[in-house]
Amino acid sequence: MCIHINMCMSNITLYVPEKVKERMNAHSEIRWSEVVRQAINQKLIETRKLELLKKYVEKEAFTDQDLHWMDEQDWHPVDEQQMKLSFIKDVQKRSKGKFVKAKSVRELFE
Repeated sequence: MCIHINMCMSNITLYVPEKVKERMNAHSEIRWSEVVRQAINQKLIETRKLELLKKYVEKEAFTDQDLHWMDEQDWHPVDEQQMKLSFIKDVQKRSKGKFVKAKSVRELFE
């Protein structure tokens, strides 16, 4: 039995330093495009969680799309560790037009 899945994918070009490329070449068993694809997906998930955490902290209503996404991820903002007061203040500042940079959701709760 043969199953065909038709997935449309776009191409991106990624530049890495020559020394990094040499080290990558030394590990031809690794599918580097898959590593990058997973890293991008993980970053998008973390970004979406930050957006939903902001909504949660600011007591905004979740949309049906938000709820569906949270169900797909088996995640809800209340599942996170207790939020630091500094994070709540940062979110409040961001809602007034300032931007907070975070490398990961976990960083916000440390």
